[in-house]
Amino acid sequence: MKKLLTSLSLSLLLVFQAANIFAGELRTVTLIVDGMTCGTCPITVKKALRKVDGLTEVIAKYERKGDGWAKVSFDASKTDVDDLIFATQEAGYPSRLKP
Repeated sequence: MKKLLTSLSLSLLLVFQAANIFAGELRTVTLIVDGMTCGTCPITVKKALRKVDGLTEVIAKYERKGDGWAKVSFDASKTDVDDLIFATQEAGYPSRLKP
């Protein structure tokens, strides 16, 4: 039974990796987001980023007055970091790539 579960897990992992290859290059970046002033600001940032084509996951957090961050996973064949930065800027939250 243990071998069957291990084999099944490995098979699923290979399927997901193959799906990622066909979908394009998956990339995850963290943006430093300026202008956040409260716990509601990350909701606006997430909504703005979700409008960008090719995103698979978005997490945004408010840290302290004026500062926050967003971790974004996306298909690099459909969008790039500049599009993400533009989306947050258009929503009123300037951002930059975290080094």
